[in-house]
Amino acid sequence: MKKIICFISFLCFTIVGAAQTPTVAASNIIFGNNYCSEVNVTWTNGNGASRLVIVSQGAAMTTFPTNDVFYLSGANYGAGHQFSATEYVVYNGTGSSVTVTNLEKNTTYYVSVFEYNGSGTIFNYRNIGYPEASITTENIAADFVIDDPYQCENGNVFNFSPSVVRTGTGTLSYSWRFGDGSTSDIQFPSHTYLNKNIYDVELTVSSLQCESIIVKQDTVAPKPDVSFILDPSIADNTQEQCFLKPDGSDNFFKFTNTSDYGFLATGFSFTEKKWDFGDGSIEYNTDDNFVDKTYSAPGDYTVRFTVDNSFNDIEYCTDSFEIIVRVRPRPIDTNLVFFDTAMCLLNNKFDFDHQTTDVSVASTWDFGDGATGSGNAVSHSYALEGKYYITLEALDGSGCYDIHKDSIVVVPQPNNKIASLDPSYCEGDPTVSIRAVISGGDWLGDGIDTSGIFTPTKLGLNEVRYAVAIGGCRDTASLTTSVYARPLFELGADTTICEGVSFEKSIVKGSATVEWSTGSTDSFTQVKSDGILWAELTETGCSFRDSIAVGILPSPVFNLGSDSTLCGGSLIEIDVTTPEAIYVWSDGFVGPIRVLSASGAYGVTVTNKCGTFTDNVDLNFLPFACDIFVPNAFSPNGDGLNDIFRPTGNVILKSMNIFNRWGEMLHESTPENFGWDGIYQKDRVKSDHYFFIIRYEKPVSSGIELLEVSGSVFLIR
Repeated sequence: MKKIICFISFLCFTIVGAAQTPTVAASNIIFGNNYCSEVNVTWTNGNGASRLVIVSQGAAMTTFPTNDVFYLSGANYGAGHQFSATEYVVYNGTGSSVTVTNLEKNTTYYVSVFEYNGSGTIFNYRNIGYPEASITTENIAADFVIDDPYQCENGNVFNFSPSVVRTGTGTLSYSWRFGDGSTSDIQFPSHTYLNKNIYDVELTVSSLQCESIIVKQDTVAPKPDVSFILDPSIADNTQEQCFLKPDGSDNFFKFTNTSDYGFLATGFSFTEKKWDFGDGSIEYNTDDNFVDKTYSAPGDYTVRFTVDNSFNDIEYCTDSFEIIVRVRPRPIDTNLVFFDTAMCLLNNKFDFDHQTTDVSVASTWDFGDGATGSGNAVSHSYALEGKYYITLEALDGSGCYDIHKDSIVVVPQPNNKIASLDPSYCEGDPTVSIRAVISGGDWLGDGIDTSGIFTPTKLGLNEVRYAVAIGGCRDTASLTTSVYARPLFELGADTTICEGVSFEKSIVKGSATVEWSTGSTDSFTQVKSDGILWAELTETGCSFRDSIAVGILPSPVFNLGSDSTLCGGSLIEIDVTTPEAIYVWSDGFVGPIRVLSASGAYGVTVTNKCGTFTDNVDLNFLPFACDIFVPNAFSPNGDGLNDIFRPTGNVILKSMNIFNRWGEMLHESTPENFGWDGIYQKDRVKSDHYFFIIRYEKPVSSGIELLEVSGSVFLIR
């Protein structure tokens, strides 16, 4: 057979020869070291004399080696024979491994191994069952974290922690540049900067021909030197001041900023300047060189001024300065006492006291009526009623001034009155709201609550009092009323009377007057009719009414009906219901209503308090049901079967009329001759539907009932 061989110069020669194809393919492709640009490949040989290794980038191999062609190889990917744009021979030999170089990082490559036999110009390749495996070359993506990227100039220590996302097995190396000329090749370095600035920190992570570079910034900020003083150009602007000054003005502190912020690089600012005055009040970001403060209460206060450096609005460098200021207490404080704030005009005397242990305090009083006084404890009486304004001025030995104003009231004797209470009430009457001329007082007495509501429950004399106190002036008003009992009684339970019989009812009225619904004013009355009977007693203006219902009871009268013969299976109901009655039946039954279906003589006696009544009845129930059956067809053909149309049943047949479809009567039967043979005027009628009306009798509970049935019958010829 012809064979073709091609050399690197791509000159091909045809030769003749033969070689056997390997029967066992290579297997078990294993990847050793995996770097950015190279990877080691090993495999298990088959039974071929040699093997050809092909590497394909990005996808599995799509072409195969051709018999009788010798392929040049190159371990440097791209140097060997090229099958396609991405498929190259990297090994041709008898071994079982190859290190492939010139690869691209983070790229997937497919490796295929082909066994072959031959030499010279004759080669046979095993293109079936060959092994194929893929691998992705190493990639490095570096990053790092600065534990605190914003620090002050003094005492800064920056710690750097790298992190690497990678594939592959290459050994990593680290190279740091801190931006100030300093470097390091350890994995987790620390660094201190000598000068304030913004620095670019560069990390390079590498493995053989693979590397990743990332740059971040850290910042070293200047530390401000913060200070302030009390402005000396303002009189009395000292660290200790009175709450109120002798001229009556408030305490006033003015602080002047004397801080040195130092050098600020581009991007730096002082985003927060904070004054904390020690009383919970704070001022932020003031651009003034001074601040003012007035305190609302005496005390010692720590005033602190804090400045924060920032870069891009991130704060990280702080300095502060503080002093303590004192606000001396007021000469007049909570120890001021007004023993009374309101008093009656008569014999009034108000006591005032400014209780203090400071002997240096000088107190002056103005009582509001033109009179004055001095000293800590004073007394004063007023000649006229009214409201007076008291002024106390105090000055202590330190020159601290204070003033306090308050008021007292001199009131007249209150004109206390109450109204709306009647002279008398009946027990159980509705509550009464009592009016008072002066509000705010206290209600006392019988049947009265705290809101002035009187409830007439206590029998006899009731006293109601109302007490008021105004400015120490007290007055009590009172009213009396009497509460009388209602003349209670009971007429008893509802009752019934017999028709035509009088009913008498009486009550004990004593000294009370009585009125009956009948119009009687005596202690008793009589009634003969049904309805509501009431009586009303009245005594000492208090009334009470009671009532009962009076019903008329009829005598027992009823009728069991006539003796009767009834169809078997029928029922008859007997109802002798009578109010308040007792029922005695001849067969022992008890009750007013019964349903009967058996023959016999039945009697009942009904008794109530108005009389007794008895009645009897004989009932005969036939041994059969009173039914009628009408055929729906007959055949008068003379065969002796169904020749005559007639109804059957346990009834008394009275008459039958036959009609054709035009309403013409064709036949009439009597009790003596009941039935139709299909003859009309001696002629046989034709097959057709004919209509009938049948009348019959049957016994019922009230006697004999005449009934009628109609329909159609089909005559068959």
